Amino acid sequence: MREDYFSRFIIPISLIMLSINRWIALGMLAFSSGYGYLAYTYRILPFEKFLAMKPNTLPIGLAVAGIFCSVTLLLIPENQDSSSSEGEMAFGSDQKYLESPENYEWGKAIVLLILAVFYALSLRQAGFIIATSFFLGLGGLILGERKIWILLPVSCFSSFLVWYLVDRVLSIFMRPWPIILYQ
Repeated sequence: MREDYFSRFIIPISLIMLSINRWIALGMLAFSSGYGYLAYTYRILPFEKFLAMKPNTLPIGLAVAGIFCSVTLLLIPENQDSSSSEGEMAFGSDQKYLESPENYEWGKAIVLLILAVFYALSLRQAGFIIATSFFLGLGGLILGERKIWILLPVSCFSSFLVWYLVDRVLSIFMRPWPIILYQ
């Protein structure tokens, strides 16, 4: 009797049965809404008012995209098998990860964090293109990609493309090559 009253009036039943994907979507909705508010209320300098790309244009676009994606995830119905038990329905496809921490791949996560620290430390000495290419290539190998003939060109091209867009298009200087070449 008490549980029925609690679930019917205090907390809607749909909130109790949310899967982890929906909880993450709710968190992303809150984050994107706050980010969008802060980007929208950002004070623009007088000379920036007439620019085509203002300092808050991209953050507002990212906030709108985040709100759209999280609302879409919240509104899409979940696929539920009629043969699944009530416990599996509550967690959806994330059941095996939520049962025990042993199901996570902790080793890969720790190695990727260490690789990210080495990337940040080597960015200035090795240059953006070389450090980013190695980071993307080694990260792909750690995550399980074994087609090196695809991984290396994609990582090199994507790091060059990001450098080109930031350095040449946005005019934000980034050292592409090792610091030895600039001395």
